Amino acid sequence: MRTRYVLAVCLLAGVAVAAAAEQKVYPKRWVYVSRSLRADRDVDDIRQIVQTASEHGLNGMLFAGGFDRMDLQPPEYFERLRKVKEACDRLSIEIVPTGFNVGYGGALLSHDRHLAAGLPVKDALFVARGGEARFESDSPAAPAGGAFEGRAEQVVAVKPYRSYRLRVRVRAEGATPGALLGIRALAPDKRNLCFFESRLSASADWRDVTTGFNSWYADKVTLSVGAGEGKVQKLSIDGLRIEEVGLVNVVRRQGTPVRVRGEQTGTVYEEGRDFDRILDPKMDFRFDHDNPSIKLLPNTRIRDGEKLRVDYYHGTTIYRDQVAACMSDPKVMEIWRKQFPLVEKHVAPRTYLLALDEVRVGGFCESCRRRNKSMAAMLGEYATDLHRMIRQVNPKAEIFVWSDMFDPNHNARPKYYLVDGDFTGSWEYLPKDMQIACWYFQRRRLSLDHFSKLGFKTLAGAYYDADDLKNPEGWLEALDQTPGAVGIMYTTWQNKYKLLGPFGDLVSRRK
Repeated sequence: MRTRYVLAVCLLAGVAVAAAAEQKVYPKRWVYVSRSLRADRDVDDIRQIVQTASEHGLNGMLFAGGFDRMDLQPPEYFERLRKVKEACDRLSIEIVPTGFNVGYGGALLSHDRHLAAGLPVKDALFVARGGEARFESDSPAAPAGGAFEGRAEQVVAVKPYRSYRLRVRVRAEGATPGALLGIRALAPDKRNLCFFESRLSASADWRDVTTGFNSWYADKVTLSVGAGEGKVQKLSIDGLRIEEVGLVNVVRRQGTPVRVRGEQTGTVYEEGRDFDRILDPKMDFRFDHDNPSIKLLPNTRIRDGEKLRVDYYHGTTIYRDQVAACMSDPKVMEIWRKQFPLVEKHVAPRTYLLALDEVRVGGFCESCRRRNKSMAAMLGEYATDLHRMIRQVNPKAEIFVWSDMFDPNHNARPKYYLVDGDFTGSWEYLPKDMQIACWYFQRRRLSLDHFSKLGFKTLAGAYYDADDLKNPEGWLEALDQTPGAVGIMYTTWQNKYKLLGPFGDLVSRRK
């Protein structure tokens, strides 16, 4: 009887402990805020957000505030940042700087646009005439044409490792706010080579849309144009056409050389001797402008009428505005090394979060290939280098990183976007005291378990612009079952803070 009694007491105690764990209030309760601090209204917005956060039990602000380009900021930026820090200190809201990404390479490109990740073009045809060499297509790609309702889809022959422009006219009727047009180019193995989205207007007027893609290894692609997210009553598509382009968005840096040679002679011509420096003066990482020409120099060896074959690398845009940077170029770390002392001087944070998410282009250029390492190893080393830089200026700093590129249940996998390589195993290269911010709600249990079993502490990026609290409730349930879970964050990319108060109550006043 006594044995049964002791066993029952132990079981009840275990249930009580489990119940208590289910209602844990996590020490890190954050809100995500993104403001450039280019205007005084940014300061006013942040004051309102952190006031609400503080009143409802939150204690941190993950702040995307231009910390990865502080050496380029004007004096008024630092005055606004001082006011933000003053407000946060008064309300006991910790500022957690974030940035230092290559997947979204805007900060690096603001320093040097040629740090963009490059896609390779091989043997593009140029013909010399009248002091310049101009691009001429020798691709089998032909205008597709035709009018379609709902969705257009055609198979088009292309040459591998060439750059192509797509043009189409669309008209949307009854499009809901946020409805998107999507364009894809599928290789024979179903890998998508074109990631393009554009918002559809509800005006029902015809609109011209332009994008492009690199054919990579494919000799044909299936072009597809149709509605993406959101709802459209009727989508009309007309004039779909494809054309090869040359030197559009050409990237010039150490790892992306341009090679110009004679088609018949094989002579490799020299920049600065035979032709002027090759650049795209309209480089915008889109495909909405003309092909740059190659300007021949007075004493060039290139003959008039000679056919040239040109190898180069070009940048591209993923979806609407994402341009990736190259993690392997030496200049990248030189830029980052300048930022952390400035962050320490003006913020002195206790915690950082490295925004190493969605690295969707990379692995092609010579800077990457010369390293003779997997994409997983290169990404892990990139994160480790940033970790080391932070610790050099702040030895006690806690450092987080977004989860997706280090999670086999998410983006750490083969055949990921326009990446020549494999991110599988990237988690093996992370510093052991790195902490992980997980954000894939549908696979939250798998993600949290993955990192917890490896000994990493975890934080949940919850909410994601929904209009209810089901997302954070689901995250809390999963966190409660995860050893090493330390926090949860209200995360919005659309500046929707109407549920910030209820969110704070939910995570800080659990019953």
